[in-house]
Amino acid sequence: MKYIPERLVHGSIQITADVYSHISKKIETERMSIFEENMKNVLELIFCFKIGHF
Repeated sequence: MKYIPERLVHGSIQITADVYSHISKKIETERMSIFEENMKNVLELIFCFKIGHF
């Protein structure tokens, strides 16, 4: 992990974490939205199979 701040010319890993932490939070939020949508679709398919619409 030490090589990241060195490659980005940051004085410490804390600076790197502070600068890029918002990116990881955004990615996490986007991934959760995708996961939730996929789970919704799965549940809808299960429901349709149970009531015989397929």
